[in-house]
Amino acid sequence: MSKSICLFNHKGGVSKTTTAFNLGWSLAEAGKRVLMIDLDSQCNLTGLVMGYIAIDDDAMINFYNNRNNLTMQPIVRSLIDGHSVSRIVSSDGNLLRTQKENLFCLPGHLDVSDLDAQISVSLKIAQGVPATRNIPGNLPGVLKNIADNHNMDYVIYDLSPNVGGLNEVILMSSDYFIVLTSPDYYCLQAIGSLEKNIRKWKREICRFREDNDFTSDAYFIRNAPKFLGAIQQRYRPRNERPAVAFQRWIDIIGREINEKFVPSLSDIDCVISSDDLRDVLIGSELHPYDLAHVPDFNSLIAISQQVSKPVFALSDDDIAQIGNVGGITKENMIGNRDKFRGIFEALAQRVIALTA
Repeated sequence: MSKSICLFNHKGGVSKTTTAFNLGWSLAEAGKRVLMIDLDSQCNLTGLVMGYIAIDDDAMINFYNNRNNLTMQPIVRSLIDGHSVSRIVSSDGNLLRTQKENLFCLPGHLDVSDLDAQISVSLKIAQGVPATRNIPGNLPGVLKNIADNHNMDYVIYDLSPNVGGLNEVILMSSDYFIVLTSPDYYCLQAIGSLEKNIRKWKREICRFREDNDFTSDAYFIRNAPKFLGAIQQRYRPRNERPAVAFQRWIDIIGREINEKFVPSLSDIDCVISSDDLRDVLIGSELHPYDLAHVPDFNSLIAISQQVSKPVFALSDDDIAQIGNVGGITKENMIGNRDKFRGIFEALAQRVIALTA
């Protein structure tokens, strides 16, 4: 049975897509079969995996029209139109392969936004309009079955930055979730807002399940995701540590998570134990509830996007192709790559230990 991890923050610009790709790659490198699911209608994760093909309109039309390729397009259309998805779930359709063995992607589609609206409405009217009662649970059910049919160990959901119905049912059907943050005031605001929304979603799903007799433990929206921790990132380092201005926001956001976010979600049983997290952080400078600190990728991200690999998976030749960037030499970039490799290897091992 696969384990699902939702990467979420309804604030944009916190590198959810990049982190989904990097974490998925790291878990695959650790020997796990991983499915990344692109549920953002902008399809950035799909584009990151496909690389230059994604900017070729004809190639993309052919890709989505090929019934041998399993994508979100037929899943969304079938769910919206009320058709059975059993054929899609049980088919031998090809998941999109990445350059990393055992790492796969379920490509997104623009129509996901239409399904988002339908789920939002259904959550509110299902009791009065019984024909809509199955709509919210259908999507997480389909995705769970696809992952299990392909023998995945982990599913990583990349969500859009909003608080719509689709994000609600996916997060509340996930086994675990990670919050991505960046060191700024708006992210601090988002942590407080996120706490309120998760508590609200918990109440809404409880009421929805009770009103519509979805009380079985087998129902796909289980309504009990566990917060694994936060990944604080996109800061500029100085002497191997965050520069002072960034460290200030990292500390403030860390306190907000530990003093308000975690206690509030503990009340609704949506947080892992701090002792469990503390155990996996031994040997690092991190403290609960930080899973990782990831500095800005700088020039490495441009190379990463060109070759559809995480920054830590870039070869020396990949880096050499671009030469010096802004005075940064190839040797410095290789050194930075190796530091990122250590960060993401450690992150993957923490996630594996916490979800064992």
